[in-house]
Amino acid sequence: MQRPRQFVNSAESEVWNAIDAFEQILQAMPDDRTALETLYEAYDHIGEKSKALDCLINLGSQVCEEEDTAAAGWVYHALSEQGVDTSAVRRVTTDLEAMMESRGLPSPALSPGRPRQSGAAGKGVDVSAELEMAWALVQAGNLGQDEYSQVVKDLTENSTKTVSVPVSVLHVLHDRTSKSLGGVLTYLSRSSGMPFVNLSMYEINPDNFSLLSSEFTDRKGAVVFERIGEEPLVAILNPFHDGLKKQVEEALRTRCHFYLTEAHEYDSYVQRAKQPKSRHVRGAA
Repeated sequence: MQRPRQFVNSAESEVWNAIDAFEQILQAMPDDRTALETLYEAYDHIGEKSKALDCLINLGSQVCEEEDTAAAGWVYHALSEQGVDTSAVRRVTTDLEAMMESRGLPSPALSPGRPRQSGAAGKGVDVSAELEMAWALVQAGNLGQDEYSQVVKDLTENSTKTVSVPVSVLHVLHDRTSKSLGGVLTYLSRSSGMPFVNLSMYEINPDNFSLLSSEFTDRKGAVVFERIGEEPLVAILNPFHDGLKKQVEEALRTRCHFYLTEAHEYDSYVQRAKQPKSRHVRGAA
């Protein structure tokens, strides 16, 4: 998708990153509700009202097909708030009313609208690189469609929350005790050529840990765990995220060596590093 010139290199860049990622998801799964909802909010946020309405109409159709009475109210209100009277809008609002009536429930017009979420269109974490990695895992056969849908859902929801750990595919798979995790890690390391590191084998050197800000360690998924001479060794959670690697090297103003690590190892290392009595190491191993 061609981005409007006025948004390039602007504060809207993260919104467009999310739009690009979720549009790719819709190409593969046109009825994915998480993608439709996120795109509706993103397009609405940047003033692309026509595209927002298209996503909302498709979302309403999915809500009816799945008979999701819990979502009927806010979708109905969101359609009404668009102030557009087209045959497609009338069809979806009529279908929503009929669905609720068939279940013996009040009209969706009487249901409260939900508060606007702060996902891709708000101040949430930019998860576009994680979504791209998740899709790469599907294409490589490491994730099935059902598990992929759950990963996308969790990434999107977690991106709107205040969390103390990065929002990553590896965190989602670990939290879900996914049987795919071992194969995913092997694939990521082999396909990226990035070696794997077990951070539990390293003691904390505060001088190394403090090289990157909490913005990197808590949100972006990058931490310095060792140095070889003056070149930092950096553990990350997404070996395909070239933008992150570039950001790290720009922040440190030097060449870095990147390693893949597991989510729980990453979290444990960062937690240990933040403890006041972290032990020092003598130097590079």
